[in-house]
Amino acid sequence: MSLSLQSAQAIIAAALVEVEARGLAAASIVVTDPGGAIRAASRTDKAPAFGVDIALAKARTAAGFGRASIKTAAVFKDNPSATIGLNAAVGGSFLTIGGGVIVTEGDGTVIGAAAVAGGAPEVDHEIATAAVRAAGLATPD
Repeated sequence: MSLSLQSAQAIIAAALVEVEARGLAAASIVVTDPGGAIRAASRTDKAPAFGVDIALAKARTAAGFGRASIKTAAVFKDNPSATIGLNAAVGGSFLTIGGGVIVTEGDGTVIGAAAVAGGAPEVDHEIATAAVRAAGLATPD
């Protein structure tokens, strides 16, 4: 099962509300299917064009590892060369900093990922998590 477009757009809308509430002027949000393909994306007016690429890399990391991108950082902490090698192998779509979370159904099945780029990694993680939950979906992160 994959995340519907309607659900992806609901996550985007909820993330934009949270971004505004936190006073972030420049933020990008991406929602993907379980394989990391984009379902929806948006960026605020002041966000740099490459912000979507950063959010996409965070979402693909979450989707690929089945856990939040911030948690994947701990796996590679003591082996940075593995991070470089893996990033090269997946065409640069791997980023082990906070902001990417998986989206699950009630039974825990991964149906997609969502990510935010624009704030501190912990803040991006919090916004992505809040947006998924505000859209009526689940994330274990």
